[in-house]
Amino acid sequence: MKHKTIRSVFVGFTLLTSLSVGAQEPGMELQLSNDVVYWYRICNALPGMEGYAMTDLNGAVPGEDQEDVLRVAVYLLPTETEDYRSQWKLTAGEEGRAILTNRATGSQISNHSSENGNHNVTWLTFSSDAPGFSVTSLGDGAFRLVGVEDDGVNRCLALAESGSEAQAYPASGESASVVGWKFFPVEIEDAVGSLKGSGTTIRVQRRRISVSGTPEWQLFNASGEEMPRTVPLATGVYLVKLPQRTIKIAIQ
Repeated sequence: MKHKTIRSVFVGFTLLTSLSVGAQEPGMELQLSNDVVYWYRICNALPGMEGYAMTDLNGAVPGEDQEDVLRVAVYLLPTETEDYRSQWKLTAGEEGRAILTNRATGSQISNHSSENGNHNVTWLTFSSDAPGFSVTSLGDGAFRLVGVEDDGVNRCLALAESGSEAQAYPASGESASVVGWKFFPVEIEDAVGSLKGSGTTIRVQRRRISVSGTPEWQLFNASGEEMPRTVPLATGVYLVKLPQRTIKIAIQ
């Protein structure tokens, strides 16, 4: 795995005593994976953290206790875009929740946490029945992820730094805070096509969309205007028209 210097930052939980538990569907900019698999880099929305993505370091940190790494393994790292340890898909859980699964390891982010100093810190689990998170849009391309533990308490997935004081839940400006997360699509796979031996893969790199597996595809903006396929794209929603289907992609 290629990565730069590890910052002592990991993903923890912030206690939310006033948030209701109501199930909520993910915002329209996020796509759940089913027949089409969407892989995202998930970065914190706090200014200065744009390039730091949630990364599964299980088994990749020399000298660390691997049991601890497994339970506290959602680090934020400036990894390469193509690093599978920093790519996650969202699938549908119960009651409208979204389950986050790592591409490299298949581990899932659990909404059960363990104490680590002043923080409740997330677990990574290899089970296939993680309860998942309620996902709500905070505006400005950011989302909040909330889980409910066995004690019935709502906790928000939040940026935390090892050894720091527990942070208070932000009263305003959530979209650019420790509880805001941005999902950057890096690859979209046509799972149905792959099973038939003619899979199509869509990649998003440096704000460009490319398609492999078929020469017949077109790119349109949200207004239906055809776009050139070789230039960086502005922020917005785009449609990739394939022979078998049309796929929506959000560029942030």
